[in-house]
Amino acid sequence: MSPLRSLRGRLLLAFLAVAMPPVLLLGVAVNLLVARSFEVTTRERLDQSLRAVRAEIDRRRTRAREALQQVVSVDLPAMETRTIRDAAIAGEVAAARDLAALEIVGSDGKVVSSRHWPAGFGLADRDGLFAGDESLRVEKVAEGYGASDQLAIMPQAQGEWRGRLVVVRGGPLLDAAFCQELGNLAGVEVALRDQVRGRWIAPAGSALLELEDPVLRVDSYPPARMRDATLAGRGYRWMATPLHPELWIVTALPRTALDEIQGNVGRLALAIAIAVLVGALGAALILSERIARPVGALARSARAMAAGEPAEPVPAGPGEIGDLGRAFHDLSDQLHTSRERLLQAERVAAWREMARRLAHELKNPIFPIQLSIETLRRALAQEAAPGRFGALFREASDTILEELRALKGIIDEFSDFARMPQPRMAPTDVAEVVTHVLDLYRPRVGTVAVETSLPPDLPRVAGDRDLLARALGNLVGNALDAMPDGGTLRVSASVADGSLAIEVADTGPGLTDEQRTRLFTPYYTTKKGGTGLGLAIVQGIVSDHGGRIQVVSQPGQGTRFTLLLPRMDT
Repeated sequence: MSPLRSLRGRLLLAFLAVAMPPVLLLGVAVNLLVARSFEVTTRERLDQSLRAVRAEIDRRRTRAREALQQVVSVDLPAMETRTIRDAAIAGEVAAARDLAALEIVGSDGKVVSSRHWPAGFGLADRDGLFAGDESLRVEKVAEGYGASDQLAIMPQAQGEWRGRLVVVRGGPLLDAAFCQELGNLAGVEVALRDQVRGRWIAPAGSALLELEDPVLRVDSYPPARMRDATLAGRGYRWMATPLHPELWIVTALPRTALDEIQGNVGRLALAIAIAVLVGALGAALILSERIARPVGALARSARAMAAGEPAEPVPAGPGEIGDLGRAFHDLSDQLHTSRERLLQAERVAAWREMARRLAHELKNPIFPIQLSIETLRRALAQEAAPGRFGALFREASDTILEELRALKGIIDEFSDFARMPQPRMAPTDVAEVVTHVLDLYRPRVGTVAVETSLPPDLPRVAGDRDLLARALGNLVGNALDAMPDGGTLRVSASVADGSLAIEVADTGPGLTDEQRTRLFTPYYTTKKGGTGLGLAIVQGIVSDHGGRIQVVSQPGQGTRFTLLLPRMDT
């Protein structure tokens, strides 16, 4: 048979076929789950970064408003008493209130004083505005010998300066340094997108500076939408939220981490797949051997049992295979028991038939012989003086008649054995039968010690009380005959393997192997004057009750007979 067509080969293929798809599916599932998890984590991180930037801007706007209230209510009135140039006022007040940008604008729209753009003194205020939000402005900020436009949070408050109304604006700058600071805290790229002027506010070298003209509109950009972009030769994920319809906060993360994780997961999945396949192959080899070996032994045992040969022992381990082995073992035992019972029944039936024929054939000549001898004796008795021959004849005829009576007794036993009645089944208490038999044989006990073991909860058997008593009486009588000088007779009953076992054991001389094998053969006896039918009758009674008889004996160690009878509850 081809190795692949054997049970073990098919089991190996089955193990591999079962192990491969889950491993592959596991690798794909893990990869997808990691990608999805990274996707969710990236989205959450970017969204949290956007919220953090907005929250920081709102916090700085609130601080700026509070500082401006102090400026108009405290600082400007205090400055009235001092001799100070108007152009210097904003610088001194802003330094005291930690305001990066501060300007005082007169009612005519001209700059009275400016910290962030001192050169604007006396010039018209021309800040860049975002419609609908006066606190967001693009201010001129001095840089070296020139100036640049920078985004700032500039809430305003009205006050008085030297008897005239002024507007005071001040707050932090939303510049590259601001984006750098928040980006470092959040671990992401942070930038601001001015859609009015089409420019980025971001740290130098930020990858977001390469993001060209992103479509950012409140009416078309869904909340928490994450997009992909290739910036500076690397993949990025980015999200945006409006600070103003025309001013957006943008955060970004590189995809490098995801690519590395997916690569690592792929390599790990491959390593796991190889390890699982190797493990599955090893487990398949071991398990297939553990399964195929008992199944093979089971098949060999079944073939041997079918051929009538002794069945090979089947290994009985855990699990279904072990259950199968134990079931087969039980079946083999039951079949062996059934065969043994059948052989006993056939043997008993054969000997009964032979006994019937022998008794019939012997009865025919015995009766005329006996009748002839008795006739001759009557004729001799009528003679007046029979003489010496008469005396010899009477003596010889007495011997012949005595032997004929003995032979007739044997023939009667043959007839009884041949005509053994069928048992009349009824629920029978075995303990009661044993007690009754021992009471009958009590006068013959003599110096023999009798020991009994009869549990009170013994199940009943379906049997004929008289026939069972006859069988037990035969065994008890044989045991007593085997111990003429004393010994111990043990009679016990117990439940064993679904049967009720009755044991009769003696401490007599025991039996040889030859005697034990011929023990149930009719006309074979080890007792002087025995007919050799007692144990054959016992075997016949047990067989008629659907049971079997076992004998264990060794020379010098006594003999133990065991009657195994079916219980009524089985």
